[in-house]
Amino acid sequence: MERARVIAAAPAGRMSASALRQYGALVRSAQMAGGLEYLLAQTVRYVSERKQFGRPIASFQAIQHNLALLADHTAAAGIAAMNAFRAADRGDAAFEIAAAKVRTGEAAGLGAGIAHQCHGAIGFTYEHSLHFVTRRLWSWRAEFGAESHWAAEVGRHVAGRGADQLWPDLTAR
Repeated sequence: MERARVIAAAPAGRMSASALRQYGALVRSAQMAGGLEYLLAQTVRYVSERKQFGRPIASFQAIQHNLALLADHTAAAGIAAMNAFRAADRGDAAFEIAAAKVRTGEAAGLGAGIAHQCHGAIGFTYEHSLHFVTRRLWSWRAEFGAESHWAAEVGRHVAGRGADQLWPDLTAR
């Protein structure tokens, strides 16, 4: 985007490897959430235009079910990324970033599969724009730590605080 406005900027300064990995995961979470929004819009447009047996494939229950799942994963990923950014603004966001990277990574994998299924796998061809988005999503899942790495971080945090603190910790965030 050539004309995108910068709304805030600050020098990065010196950053530890751990902080770089954490904030890299935060950015990748936001990118995956945005990519999922694009996938959802592109898929809804495609299934509304594509006809089979004389009617748009969006009218078929199986497609509607898949669109609902894609919308669900897209919304959950967006909320997780947004929550992580809010926590980063407040200070220590390690737990929220880990949770966001897990949720957006999972949503990216499932959402890309759903989008390709709804497109009848045409999106795997180089000429189709779906191909470029899903390739990025699959790549971003692994960058700055895959879901398994960040799920272990969430687990360590929860185990460190104790089982009795799980619910209070979740509802206080």
